[in-house]
Amino acid sequence: MNAHSAAALKSLAAGGLVLLGWLAFPQGAEAALVESVQVTVASAGEDIPPSVASRIRASIEAIGDRVLAGKDDSIFLLHQAQYNRVLADIINRVVVGYVVSDFSADYGPETEISVTLQPVGRIVQDVQTVVEYGNLTPEAETLVRQDLAGVEERMAALLIGLPVDSVGWADSVSQSAGREYLSAVLPEFQASFEVESGEHTRVHIYLLPSGPIVRSGRLIFRETTVPRVLMYRAAERTEALLRGLEGLPVGFVQRHSREIGERMKEELLKDSFIRRYEIAVQTEFIAGEEAELKVDALTDHWYIRTEAWLDAGRDGNKTTALDGILGHYIGRNDLLFGEARLYPGPMDWNVYAGWAHRFGKEYLLGYKYDMVENSSHVFARKQFGDRWALRYERDFRKKEDEYGLSYRIHNYMTLEYVYNEEEGRWLRLIANL
Repeated sequence: MNAHSAAALKSLAAGGLVLLGWLAFPQGAEAALVESVQVTVASAGEDIPPSVASRIRASIEAIGDRVLAGKDDSIFLLHQAQYNRVLADIINRVVVGYVVSDFSADYGPETEISVTLQPVGRIVQDVQTVVEYGNLTPEAETLVRQDLAGVEERMAALLIGLPVDSVGWADSVSQSAGREYLSAVLPEFQASFEVESGEHTRVHIYLLPSGPIVRSGRLIFRETTVPRVLMYRAAERTEALLRGLEGLPVGFVQRHSREIGERMKEELLKDSFIRRYEIAVQTEFIAGEEAELKVDALTDHWYIRTEAWLDAGRDGNKTTALDGILGHYIGRNDLLFGEARLYPGPMDWNVYAGWAHRFGKEYLLGYKYDMVENSSHVFARKQFGDRWALRYERDFRKKEDEYGLSYRIHNYMTLEYVYNEEEGRWLRLIANL
């Protein structure tokens, strides 16, 4: 109950002290204590919004409890008309913007009060709701706005038809109902409300993200069968959309992860190169403070890979190389391929023909024949997550084993630590073209 309600009750207590004194010991009627007060509220004009009606009903019940509860019901039954007038007068003072047009009470241990209210003065005709999104990016704002699609209708239903004078009194009701609605549709944000009352009421809603927020977004090529540089433009545009999630609560992004993943996939599929060569794109979106979109871009039958190598700490003339593979899948897991490796200084070549078999997404085993040096090679590779990989290669002619542990720095650059039984150890920087 607000201060105005308390003042009204004090006025009643002072004004009715004498009346209660001579009514305290009525004659004739069998007395019973009033134990509870139930109130029914109706409107003689526009329907009262349920949340406001609930607030009015609670206020009137509080008045009834203060005046009636614990007292003999015979007091009120013998002087019903007087008490009806007193209670109606208190309600008129408490429920600002309305007057009591009808009042009835059935006094007893379980007293029931029925009140009909008539709005007075100007009435709220329409409501404009303005949501302040703060520092959210346009992409993030679009996602939030989808969840808030019904907020304008909800605020309009809550306030239209209320007397303008009652909006200030019902402001806490609108805020409470609004927060309850937003906590249901947008639980990852805290909301505050500001109501400018009038015939054309304006409601401002300020949103504040709660909990951890997205700080960055990046695209990761997980598996590709075409040169990544050919998909560079598509990756850049999609990564820009990922960065548009910055500032959103991680929980919100997790809740919309499927929708976001599909949106990113659609952006990739718009690329002319991907459309022209009918590249199958699969995406996996992972929400977090650093949001990630993992992408597989695969052709049905062909495998194309191009790389440039730069070795540091290796002796000899083969410290730089260009390597390219063109392969064709036989079934889903077997690849027939040709590989050419060029060492530019001094000019030297290796040309291979080979076969490889995949065991799931993590293991690769294969054989290739070097047609320049007439040597056979077997090789194997084990992938550890999206970044780490371990490889092994055996050159039967030279009887050399080579091992490599690689770490992918980003989509277009990998660092590998190489150990060769004959040549020793070195670092290799690989440009994934």
